Amino acid sequence: MKRVIVTGASDGLGFEISKQLLAKGIEVIGISRQKPELKVEHIATDLTKEAEIEAAVEKIKKDFPKFDALINCAGVLNIQPIEELKLDEIEATFKVNVFAPMKLVSGLIKQIKANGSDIVNVGSSVGFKAYKNQGAYGASKWALRGFSENARLELSGTKCRVIGFNPGGFKSKLFEKATGKKAELSSYMEPSYLAELLIKILELPKDMEVSDIIISRK
Repeated sequence: MKRVIVTGASDGLGFEISKQLLAKGIEVIGISRQKPELKVEHIATDLTKEAEIEAAVEKIKKDFPKFDALINCAGVLNIQPIEELKLDEIEATFKVNVFAPMKLVSGLIKQIKANGSDIVNVGSSVGFKAYKNQGAYGASKWALRGFSENARLELSGTKCRVIGFNPGGFKSKLFEKATGKKAELSSYMEPSYLAELLIKILELPKDMEVSDIIISRK
């Protein structure tokens, strides 16, 4: 790999993935609102805004048309009991977790096919099992799985792989951002280990596709 696009590169798992790719001498195109404290080519983008996603797509087409992988890592957590779900908050969750990856893949599909690029959609174990008070978040991760399945079908016969990477709880600020409260995360997984695993999957021979992988907390 020589160049990889990573959304959510400024924080959490996206930051760790970007850091480890850079350490391997791989150029990273980071898509996020805040500029990461890393030497990435940053495209400032609010993934809730269609116009900004379209601008990022055009920037990539113009300046970085050749890339080996698109890692859709940006995500937001929504924790609400079912009786308190609000349409605007459901929509905000889906905009980042589902609509943005779909729009990026759609906008860059010609380059993806031409390059034989891989697509990684970072989901969650919540996309395979329901959790209390995570109706909107869980639904968004199930939807992302559905999009991955469809993209995999439409890219069959090409060199492109579509990888569903679905970790359980890992150390991040997702819970704090969603609730405004600090969580006890000592038993949660280290994002650096998850990033290492994801990169190893991308480094597998092209005739091997890890279609879906679930990484659970022990």
